Amino acid sequence: MVFSNNDEGLINKKLPKELLLRMLFSLLLNFTWSNPECTKYVHSIGLDSFCNMAWNILALDGSNWQRIDLFNFQTDVEGRVVENISKRCGGFLRKLSLRGCIGVGDSSLKTFAQNCRNIEHLNLNGCTKITDSTCYSLSRFCSKLKHLDLTSCVSITNSSLKGISEGCRNLEYLNLSWCDQITKDGVEALVRGCRGLKALLLRGCTQLEDEALKHIQNYCHELVSLNLQSCSRVTDEGVVQICRGCPRLQALCLSGCSNLTDASLTALALNCPRLQILEAARCSHLTDAGFTLLARNCHDLEKMDLEECILITDGTLIQLSIHCPKLQALSLSHCELITDDGILHLSNSTCGHERLRVLELDNCLLITDVALEHLENCRGLERLELYDCQQVTRAGIKRMRAQLPHVKVHAYFAPVTPPTAVGGSGHRLCRCCVIL
Repeated sequence: MVFSNNDEGLINKKLPKELLLRMLFSLLLNFTWSNPECTKYVHSIGLDSFCNMAWNILALDGSNWQRIDLFNFQTDVEGRVVENISKRCGGFLRKLSLRGCIGVGDSSLKTFAQNCRNIEHLNLNGCTKITDSTCYSLSRFCSKLKHLDLTSCVSITNSSLKGISEGCRNLEYLNLSWCDQITKDGVEALVRGCRGLKALLLRGCTQLEDEALKHIQNYCHELVSLNLQSCSRVTDEGVVQICRGCPRLQALCLSGCSNLTDASLTALALNCPRLQILEAARCSHLTDAGFTLLARNCHDLEKMDLEECILITDGTLIQLSIHCPKLQALSLSHCELITDDGILHLSNSTCGHERLRVLELDNCLLITDVALEHLENCRGLERLELYDCQQVTRAGIKRMRAQLPHVKVHAYFAPVTPPTAVGGSGHRLCRCCVIL
């Protein structure tokens, strides 16, 4: 079979695109293109011409470009590139990621919205030039949008959320992290229209208060994931409202919400039994009492970040060991009351034997080599953080790794004061940071 330049129309008409793709894929797999003999053979039967024509046909056919991600390819694109993509793909495009494309602005995204009205998944993370105008365009033309990421789009205001709520009522995922102009009024406008939201990320929206969470409680009963990291004005009252209105919650980040107390943990325990992920780093008022109630009611917990929950003791670990068999990742960094005994209970539990993959114990000053001996029971452990655990020794780590050779241990050992240089005052360098 020999292909000539006149066969392009025939190939395009007679062969389905699925078959063309399979043929090209097969050629890539089965021919050694760098081999001169193979290349000669391919040319002799016209396959090189076929590949060129088939590729052109496929590349210029918008129906083959339903998902595009420029992040791993090229982020320094200009707006005209997005416009050309939208014109080529049109209604076929379902998913587009422009993450990190800082050169893309409102004008090109308006053209995109007009041409790609079936878009469902749009990532604009880090597109810092865009303003409310882009959200107006999406609201007007992209009613099928389900997933929208506006992380670090710092010019976005409440007006954007009002527009989205009016035109994108199918929205299920919205990331507004570090959009720090957003207030409770914007959240209220959003949730009134987008009642099917399943994930809402509000990290760094520092103006939000409890009243914003009350609006979420009233309208977003399908919510599964909520991120309130660094929303430092939020108190127990807001968290209690969320827990009562969103019983399907599976992932909650409260890290940096420093006003919270055990009242928030109690609300979670009594209302959100499906909880799998809890991040409460730097919530320094939480105690064993709150985590005990949480562990006894939320048996599906898989990941917990308790860094700088400075009041918790081994009592929390005992309760997690008994009631949370699915626990895979646990951060206890700067929890200075944790001892070897707590690690013993964790290591001997079901989660320790079967599930635990990551354990962070940075600055747990009472942890010693004895804890490492206990952790030898955690056969699935993959990463262990021990920075500034001053009673842990190199020898202890070496013994543990003899039993768990696959585990990555990150440890820091304070440098020994170097001896005074003989015959001079030159500075001496010492090794202090060790990745084992």
